[in-house]
Amino acid sequence: MAQYETEEQQVEAIKTFWKENGKAIILGAVIGFGGIFGWDYYKDHKVAQAEAASAQYAEAFNNIVAGSDDQTEFVEKAETLKQDFSSSTYAALAALKLAELEVSSDNFDAAMEQLRWVVDQGNKTFAPVAQVRLARILLAQEQYDAAIAEVDAVTSEAYKASALMVKGEAQLAKGDREAAKNTFIQARDASQTAPHPLLALRLSEFGIEK
Repeated sequence: MAQYETEEQQVEAIKTFWKENGKAIILGAVIGFGGIFGWDYYKDHKVAQAEAASAQYAEAFNNIVAGSDDQTEFVEKAETLKQDFSSSTYAALAALKLAELEVSSDNFDAAMEQLRWVVDQGNKTFAPVAQVRLARILLAQEQYDAAIAEVDAVTSEAYKASALMVKGEAQLAKGDREAAKNTFIQARDASQTAPHPLLALRLSEFGIEK
């Protein structure tokens, strides 16, 4: 602050400064503290949500009875989990399990609905899983182009080989052997572990060394 000749002038200058800038300073402080406390609240809220989703998933999963055709209680709890915690990992897991149950009952449309829900949620971990499983159902239903389109959308390197395997099977079913051969080679190259037995079989059929 500039030098003033008297204390009265200093006091008057301070009054003028606060009159002109006080509201902005106070507002800035409020926003700053609000941001800090708001962030803390957000973190606490996210932790609480994760814990609640985890507990609800565990409760739902515990209601699965091995070998039973009646999974009504699990379905109800899983659907509630999807509704209440749609963005959580546990909701994606619940939907994948619901899809599995639907497939075991030959309810393929219902299974695809569950898998599509996982994909639409955009979960980076489980969306690729759902895409590959969805493509496998489409393949089984002889919807080859739809299956190919589904796996072509898989960008995760961890699931690239699985996606390419489905694509190769669809191309083979369509009678495009050359395209299928090239796709199986891509699947082999994308494999992060030993080739899947089915992939190894396909490579062998085309006379391709593993």
